[in-house]
Amino acid sequence: MTAQLTRPSPDESTTNDDAPFPYGGGEPGLALPAANARGVLRPEDPTAAVGAAGSTACPDCAAETVNGAGLYVCPDCAWSGTLR
Repeated sequence: MTAQLTRPSPDESTTNDDAPFPYGGGEPGLALPAANARGVLRPEDPTAAVGAAGSTACPDCAAETVNGAGLYVCPDCAWSGTLR
């Protein structure tokens, strides 16, 4: 037995135009879960300042930190640490 490709006739629709993708009518779909975890910047030096929950600002000078492979560094005051 040989497999054969069948083609629809020109008057046959290949899509279902009754319902728009992905939902039809007033269907809202499923709600996406919201993230509830908030990280804290922790310094490498145990005596240095700890950051605020949910913020990646520098704990020492409040400047923007730079993330490099999980290690956060402040270019203004040289604070460094990780997000925990």
